[in-house]
Amino acid sequence: MITFQNVTKRYKNNHYALKNVSLEIHSGEFVFVVGASGAGKSTLMKLLYSEEKPTSGVISIGGINIANLSNSKIPNLRRCMGIVFQDYKLLQNQTVYDNVAYVIRTMGISSKEINDRVNGALKIVGLHEKMRAKPSELSGGEQQRVGIARAIVNGPPLLIADEPTGNLDPNNSMEIMQILDQINKRGITVIVSTHDNAMVDYFRKRVIKLDNGEIVSDMQAGTYE
Repeated sequence: MITFQNVTKRYKNNHYALKNVSLEIHSGEFVFVVGASGAGKSTLMKLLYSEEKPTSGVISIGGINIANLSNSKIPNLRRCMGIVFQDYKLLQNQTVYDNVAYVIRTMGISSKEINDRVNGALKIVGLHEKMRAKPSELSGGEQQRVGIARAIVNGPPLLIADEPTGNLDPNNSMEIMQILDQINKRGITVIVSTHDNAMVDYFRKRVIKLDNGEIVSDMQAGTYE
């Protein structure tokens, strides 16, 4: 499903965020991307949803090279994936329901289908009863669950989560990872970048470790170290 072929990302100050990275991620996998700060995790994730462009190399998703995708085609790419951010990125003046519905209201589907999809996504993350709340009325863990519901409401085949538990305590972190695990069991490919070694060790998924922009290990049922 996802292929990196000799991907390098070099910034203007001649700093290499990624160096000649090659990897494959298959449909239905759950993959942790780990490493110290500055290892290249966030750059790798941003390349997946075209927030960044590689300096060289090929990035393919579903057989399509997205490495040099034109800006006009990036929205179409992102409709095929869900993205979860560390800082939630919720609309503070909107309800939980409207935050989740926001993504699909521009798709030309009926109000009934929007309602069905939003309710379904909120049930998956356990927030159906708080659909009329504003983000300010929710805990950090609940806000991240809204972010996950927003990411899956369009039924994407791929979910990308960049440090989704970075602002959360251990209990909330566990809840978020369990939700991501359940989503993966529905057949959705899940890629999570994280510093949370306890979560990585607990779930024993595939672990890709980066160091100074290079893959130093790639283990099935791996641990953080």
